[in-house]
Amino acid sequence: HGALAYEYNVGVGRADITGPAAEIGMMGYAKQGQNTAGIHIRLYARAFIVEEVATGTRVVFVSVDAGMMGQLVKMRVMKKLDEMFPGYYTEQNVVLSATHTHSGPAGYMQYVLFNVSNLGFLRQSLDALVDGIVDSIYRAHRMMVPAKIYLSTGTVEEANINRSPTSYEANPEEEKAKYNSNTDKTMVQLTFVDIEEDEKMGVLNWFAVHPTSMNNTNHLISGDNKGAASQMFEKAMNTEIQTGKGRFTAAFASTNLGDV
Repeated sequence: HGALAYEYNVGVGRADITGPAAEIGMMGYAKQGQNTAGIHIRLYARAFIVEEVATGTRVVFVSVDAGMMGQLVKMRVMKKLDEMFPGYYTEQNVVLSATHTHSGPAGYMQYVLFNVSNLGFLRQSLDALVDGIVDSIYRAHRMMVPAKIYLSTGTVEEANINRSPTSYEANPEEEKAKYNSNTDKTMVQLTFVDIEEDEKMGVLNWFAVHPTSMNNTNHLISGDNKGAASQMFEKAMNTEIQTGKGRFTAAFASTNLGDV
């Protein structure tokens, strides 16, 4: 644990991206007939903006409760950001990262292959994602404050498994010898603390696990295990405030979750 050496301005923001909750194909399992039929928990985009004071260099990371990110989504987001904040945000300093939940609405990809199982492109799904991501960045931009950033790492056992251990065993012995397990069990987290208020603003967490606790018989929109972790952490920190509200923002983002 330790504060990073540089001084930063940080902003955090969250916005709803839930989208159409009935009769829409779901993204993840590519199973025809797995259509939305209600909401388990709502979906959110969680934005973190970090600016290095000394250089003015700014980076945006947005963790999105979605099955995957798409080029069309990024293009539409960048167009809106350029109109709102000319010169601040470009393709080079904005990262849009999907949590990979398998229980969100599909139809927002511009390529046919990704829309086959849900039977086509759906503008409502695209608009919900784009508008929510932009809103989350807008809120983070408007709330930039001097902050400290703490980097933490640790090992988390019995929280993930390799779903294809026979494939892993086919790796060269010298490759497998580098690791203690057939999955990555290292959790990495950034914690953002408002210097003036001495208050935690949010956390950005990475741990390798598939958000597939909800299986392919599920028809309820859900952020799955990562979305639930975010909401439970936020609820614990934003006391007496309804879900999806409050300053503290907790993102459990996707990482090297391949066969995990």
